Amino acid sequence: MSWLKRMFDGLNARHRRARAAEGAGQWRKAAALWAEADEPERAAEALMHLAERGGDLEDRLEAWHDALRFVPEDDEERRDEVERRMAMAVLEDARHRGAASAEEKRRLSDAGARLERLDLAHDAAEAYAILGRREDQARALQAAGEVEALEELLSEEGQKDERQGRLRRLLGDYEMALQYGARLEARAALAEAARVAPDERSVAEMLRRLDGRMPPAHRVRLDVAGKRVMFVGRLPAVLGRGEVDVRVRGTSVSRRHAEVARTEGGLVLRDLDSRNGTLVRGLPIAGALELGGATEVGLGDDVELTLAPLGEGIVVDVLTGFDRGERFVLGDGGLRVEGLEATVTFVDGWAVLTADRGVDLTLEGKTCALPVHLLREDRLVVGGVPLEVVE
Repeated sequence: MSWLKRMFDGLNARHRRARAAEGAGQWRKAAALWAEADEPERAAEALMHLAERGGDLEDRLEAWHDALRFVPEDDEERRDEVERRMAMAVLEDARHRGAASAEEKRRLSDAGARLERLDLAHDAAEAYAILGRREDQARALQAAGEVEALEELLSEEGQKDERQGRLRRLLGDYEMALQYGARLEARAALAEAARVAPDERSVAEMLRRLDGRMPPAHRVRLDVAGKRVMFVGRLPAVLGRGEVDVRVRGTSVSRRHAEVARTEGGLVLRDLDSRNGTLVRGLPIAGALELGGATEVGLGDDVELTLAPLGEGIVVDVLTGFDRGERFVLGDGGLRVEGLEATVTFVDGWAVLTADRGVDLTLEGKTCALPVHLLREDRLVVGGVPLEVVE
């Protein structure tokens, strides 16, 4: 047998095996056999059939890439068709699943560039839109002659730039107001920023954290040079172990035990039908009793405290019980405490610290000329006295 006949028979055998592999749906095997038979175009066709069968996108893209190896460089039409199918498959996948990972974004970006090169500008614009690349999207829309869509995009971009500029200004106002104690203005700026950019999760988180630092309404606990004082912006004030204005704990203290009020001459103390009675100088009181000045008072038999006028308010010092050493300053006006050259007032329930005239006030090291709306964790210095907002 001549070598020519043996070669011819070998080629026929490869052709038969290649066609059999195609008939069995074994397209990658068929492509390898067509390549061995020196039939690159048919190898490319087999790989194209494999890619068009659907299934996993990665496998389909691999098949198209392999097909390109067998398409001659000078067959531009065929190569363009393979690249078009690859790009459209990636775009179709992104339409349904988006492009979240770095690899998905890279793949879609390559697809957009391919579509643009193939004069499929409309599809390229869609790919760039999914990626959020507005400049590339605008260029593709212009190439596609889609004037209305381009104008709409440019209008959206203008509005977006305007919103971003307003957002930056509002956040700058927030930072400045926060640093210098104007917390009402800071919160207003942040709330407006959240309205302007409702999808900005960081802004919503900043607003949540700011609100989380606000002390309870009409209450603020300060550490004044190492001594803790609770300021309560309410009179009359209820004393007891429940959720009241002056919370003092003891086994003989009722939830709402007694009430104290301010008068021009002094104080008025009223028992609120407590279980173990309210004592003044060791004797239980019935109803209300006027107190002329500083007076020791017993809530039942295991909590003693001192009530005394202080300016327009009342100071309560707890002498015994679980809360021994606690001090409360009560009132609905400017509240003061010894050693602090400032007053605490409550505006819409928010504690505001105002330094006396001529007294330096700093907040986190920055000088404040205006009153400070207090937040938890604030560190201040008033006339040289360190101050911290504890609660």
